[in-house]
Amino acid sequence: MSKKDLKTKAGGEKEKLEKDKRSKTLQMFSVASVIILIVIVLFVNIIFDVIIGDKLTFDFSATGQNSISQVTEDYLDSLPADTHVRIVGLMDRPVNLKDSPYEYIVPLLDDYQAKSNGKITVEYVNPETYPSIINELDPDSMYDLNANTYVVNCNGRSSVISPIDCFSYDQEYLSYGQYLPTGNLVESTFTNAIVNLTRGFTSKAYFVTGLNNTDEHKMLSNILSGLGIDSDDLVSSDSFAIPGDCDLLIVAGINTDISESMQVAMIDYLNEGGKMIVAVDYYTNATETYPRLNAVLDFMGLAVDSKVIYENDPNYVLSQENFESIGVILADTTPVRIQYARPVTVNSMHSYVLPQGIIATSDKATTVYYDEETGKMMTFANESQYYVGAYSTYDGMAEPPEMYVFGTTNFTSDGYIGSYGYNDPNAVYIKGVIRDLVAADDTVFVDSKPLANYSIDTTKVTSSSVTTMTFVLMVIIPLAFVITGTIVYRKRKNL
Repeated sequence: MSKKDLKTKAGGEKEKLEKDKRSKTLQMFSVASVIILIVIVLFVNIIFDVIIGDKLTFDFSATGQNSISQVTEDYLDSLPADTHVRIVGLMDRPVNLKDSPYEYIVPLLDDYQAKSNGKITVEYVNPETYPSIINELDPDSMYDLNANTYVVNCNGRSSVISPIDCFSYDQEYLSYGQYLPTGNLVESTFTNAIVNLTRGFTSKAYFVTGLNNTDEHKMLSNILSGLGIDSDDLVSSDSFAIPGDCDLLIVAGINTDISESMQVAMIDYLNEGGKMIVAVDYYTNATETYPRLNAVLDFMGLAVDSKVIYENDPNYVLSQENFESIGVILADTTPVRIQYARPVTVNSMHSYVLPQGIIATSDKATTVYYDEETGKMMTFANESQYYVGAYSTYDGMAEPPEMYVFGTTNFTSDGYIGSYGYNDPNAVYIKGVIRDLVAADDTVFVDSKPLANYSIDTTKVTSSSVTTMTFVLMVIIPLAFVITGTIVYRKRKNL
């Protein structure tokens, strides 16, 4: 081989080595660039999350699933600066939120903390890992704290919230032991607890139970709680007595008549200026005529009939059987749903008793009854208008008794309110009834929310949020790419 060939070969090998070296350098630089970029992204993400993460978080969904409402935010702002509400989840912080109750709870509680100006802290402590947390929150063993529940603690008092209680459920499925959520009550439940722990209850209501009541009264209890009214059960018994702190007595969904002792106690309660809500229907126990309950109602010039309303006006009918229909609130013509309703009659024998109808059917309704001999529904009366709800009070008394009577349980039952929510006209109306009867404060009443609805509500897109999002999307992110691209270009150009 000639010297020239050797020189050419040596030059080729040198060029190859230089190319290999340049390739390795480029490879190392590319890998290093990717690693550095990942580190920068993680670092910036952590810094943003710690310092201004909450300011760059916006909930534009129509129902605000992950955001507290303005009502809650205003109440938190009104609390003294030294207020400390501690929310403790007795569990490890849930991680896999999808398709679980925590999907609605965890992000919302984070929003409570973020918008409370330090007045609310949210933490997760597993009692299996740290058993001392139970004694710390409940040193006197008053609340029977259990794992997988939340404890809202303030001023030495606690309220226990189970995740399952933060939702309303379809009552038909619930009767079979199946839980089909129909509404999101998370914010309503936690805000009620915070309000009642920081402000205290202003009144007391009692539910009469033990008379084959149709269902529970959790939904109505939540409405009462939202109005600052504590509630408890008053069980039917031979020694039945109405407590002295009773501001409102509720007889709802019973399917057995009250006893003689209860009749006497209720009339005495009304004589002393008591307030009552009575709601029965025809569906569950068609043969019950409630003679003793009607004796109490008669004290106020009212009564519930032993028949059921059959609506004939097609504009009012909501079901093929004609037993589910529209009733009209006479004061403002608002339509409400009535179902298997007994007529409420108004008939006062005394001038000082002032009963009046408040909810009525169309003027084409009639009444029917169940004939036990034939097993058929029999028409009883000609077409007319019937009252489904009535109100009565006394004239000329400093503290007169007051009573609302409904021939349907659509205003009080879990079955109805749980299915249609707190924003339904029936629920709104019963809230107004309670407010009229009791000195209630509903300035912190939080409505329920529909389940997962992430459609955009344009009214929530404020100018500040648009400006922030525009700055991030149009300035910060593009600038980061430009800077990164420039650095990479300059390095590669000189290689």
